[in-house]
Amino acid sequence: MSGAVTLSLRAPVDEAVDLDGVTADRCATLSAVEIASLPIWVGRLQASLGDLFDVRGERSDRLRVEGSLRRVSGLAAGMAGGELLVDGDAGDRVGAAMTGGWVDVRGDVGDDAGLAMAGGALRITGSAGHRAGSAAPGASRGMTGGEIVINGSAGDEVAARARRGLVVVGGDAGPHAARAILAGTLVVVGRTGAHAGRGSKRGSVVALGGIDVPSTYQYACTYQPPHLRLTFTYLYRRYGLSVDDRVLDGRVRRYCGDAVEIGKGEILVLTD
Repeated sequence: MSGAVTLSLRAPVDEAVDLDGVTADRCATLSAVEIASLPIWVGRLQASLGDLFDVRGERSDRLRVEGSLRRVSGLAAGMAGGELLVDGDAGDRVGAAMTGGWVDVRGDVGDDAGLAMAGGALRITGSAGHRAGSAAPGASRGMTGGEIVINGSAGDEVAARARRGLVVVGGDAGPHAARAILAGTLVVVGRTGAHAGRGSKRGSVVALGGIDVPSTYQYACTYQPPHLRLTFTYLYRRYGLSVDDRVLDGRVRRYCGDAVEIGKGEILVLTD
């Protein structure tokens, strides 16, 4: 990332560190001194970014964060534009409430990645914890736009209450995926956990690696949807996510539900 602002964590941290508000678009207009002065939280104490990170570069909307970041939460939270690269694992709330830009995490992330996301793109080359693309506590809606692509697996309640957007899980997804989804699409390449799509009002769950379809869904038909090939062609070109020809050329069983709601959601299950 030439011409970027680079934040390097000087040493591993024992306490939780919250970088909420330290985003690529915010750094675009700031000098190195001003970036180092941005407020952060270390445990219950407020500190400055420069207390923990070395800052190199200034006035760029390309931001790189380096170091042992498992205890660092809020990376790219609220980001509206620019590019942010996390060179390794990260903590909770990566890309939470982001509205634009590109976030690339080259490792695993904790819980609540892309929580209440409204736009932009979040790519995670490793696995994600619980509630990726889901709703904030007490909120009626989860993500309302944007794209989340997780190359590895995801925990419970991925895409729960999603209103719009696309979430893709390259590995397995935990229980309650797409719970109470309002719209949008969840694609799971691996196995989808129990109770997927329960309480769905609308939206799609594409289960390619096996799923126990809830009893509140009814079989509708078996067909070959052309939009799946288009979707995976797009995912390969933009995110490098590839699937085999069996997925591209396969047929799916379509189930409609959830019957306890208005019944306009769907689960698409790849046939053997």
